[in-house]
Amino acid sequence: MRSLVRALRLLVSTSIRVAPVASLGCLAEPVGVLVALLQPWSLSLFIAGAAAANLQWMITAASVFVAQVALTRVLFMIGMSSRINQMERVGATFAAEIARITATIPTVDHLDDPRYLDQLQLLRERSGAVGLAINTMLNQLSSVVGVVGVLALAASADPRMLLVALAGVPTVLAGPIAARWRGRAEEASAEPGRLARALLRLGLDPEHYGEVRVFRLADGLRSRLRVASRAWRRPMVALARREAGLTTVVQVIFFGVAAIVLGLLVQDTLTGRGNLGDLTLALLLVTRLQGVSGQLRSVISEVADMTRTAGRYLWLLDAADEIAAEHPGRAEPPADPGRLVLNGVGYRYPGADRVALTGVDLDLAPGTVLAVVGENGAGKSTLVELITGLRTPSSGTIMVGGVALAELDLAAWRIRIGGAFQDHVRFELIVSEAVGIGDLPQRDDHRAVRAALVAGAAEQVVDALPAGPATQLGSAWPGGVDLSGGQWQRIAIARGLMRPAPLIRVLDEPTAALDAITEHQLFDRYAAAARAGRNTGTITILVTHRFSTVASADVIAVLDHGRLIEYGSHADLLAAGGHYAHLYELQARGYRP
Repeated sequence: MRSLVRALRLLVSTSIRVAPVASLGCLAEPVGVLVALLQPWSLSLFIAGAAAANLQWMITAASVFVAQVALTRVLFMIGMSSRINQMERVGATFAAEIARITATIPTVDHLDDPRYLDQLQLLRERSGAVGLAINTMLNQLSSVVGVVGVLALAASADPRMLLVALAGVPTVLAGPIAARWRGRAEEASAEPGRLARALLRLGLDPEHYGEVRVFRLADGLRSRLRVASRAWRRPMVALARREAGLTTVVQVIFFGVAAIVLGLLVQDTLTGRGNLGDLTLALLLVTRLQGVSGQLRSVISEVADMTRTAGRYLWLLDAADEIAAEHPGRAEPPADPGRLVLNGVGYRYPGADRVALTGVDLDLAPGTVLAVVGENGAGKSTLVELITGLRTPSSGTIMVGGVALAELDLAAWRIRIGGAFQDHVRFELIVSEAVGIGDLPQRDDHRAVRAALVAGAAEQVVDALPAGPATQLGSAWPGGVDLSGGQWQRIAIARGLMRPAPLIRVLDEPTAALDAITEHQLFDRYAAAARAGRNTGTITILVTHRFSTVASADVIAVLDHGRLIEYGSHADLLAAGGHYAHLYELQARGYRP
């Protein structure tokens, strides 16, 4: 009951806030339902007048009937247009709110939680249904008005017609049963539905065309997609069958009772104990009473659907609030650069059996250039995500300028961070915009964009494009140009260099699509720029699994299976002859003649 009240409060308040006039106009529809309910009564009066050969009675009844039909249509038109307008505006508001909530959750830990992903998948699948919920609520109001009116007319025609209404109780009771079935079916289909969409993306995304065709994966993908799609649909197909069986049973009960009652009324009319007008009204009301049962069932079912749909939105809101409560820090990042200190930092991914990082200790002075190296899966990207505040350490603390990272406002902290990442986004915008969004206040500053392109060694790529920095990226758009993987990566690097003096600049394998020589040249450029800017105090973190590109860093941190196993300068680590020296020699050997 509490969830229903929350859902109703949410829908009503949002509707009135975003569409007050349309909300008022929606009330015309329930009034129209009430007027329409009086039409069988007018018809029964007309037939009774005809049976009594009373012309005045017939004319009056016909006039009232015509007026009722006209008024009903006008009210329905007003109500429907208002409802559509309201539904669109409320739906757009909820869609924007869902995007805002998911985008402002301070960390990304929840994105590794299967339960969260399943719930988010259901919410995305029915994101439009959150807006439709207000439509559902108004339909329920109209249904309730209709139910009350039909029952009143049935009682006025003959009290025995209420038995027909009672025969509709099983139909009503079937509503919550079907609603529970539907809820379970939706939950059961969430995970296979998510898998089916992932497989579909693999088959349709242009980025995957090469591997799908070269490795002849299409048949395998289709087969797995077929299995996943069947698993996705299976709960809903089973639900449809169960609902069909339940509907058949309750309809047999209703029409059986209706046939008996109508038989008694016909007998009364033939024997003179009843009149033709009441019999006509009763006949007209049978289908209305069937509709009443269906409406009540629909009301219960739709209330459950509305509560469940709005409940998922409220669940997302609550989840975001809970995550935000776990990160109560509101302190501003230090204005002046300070030391970045990690004490015993560890991290375990949600649901993982082993830790991704454990016992990491680092102490970096302002202006330091740190290279983080290690094989794939060593924990390099996890370390970066912890430093940038995208993830919360499972153990240990991170201090920034003497202040715990947990005490900082994470949004404000990230504004003071610059960088480029291996899994960069291919923003299909104008080139200058795709770079400029790396620092929103400067996105229209052409000189700042040009400086970032030069720093990221992307100026030659951009100058070769048809319209230079004004070129539209993405071949899916008119006049758009697609780039190679390496060119996209250079654009991403330039974007990461837009902020001129961040407290920390992270370069997390941003050159993975480039050859080793180009990567080495770029890293040398980054390191030189970082050392030249020591007066700003920017700490530069270079992450790579290529050991040959990090010799110019001040210090090197070597990770292996989540542990910091070696730490020092390139020369010191080579002299120590440890893990770094061994892997460095293995990689260097590959480039020797």
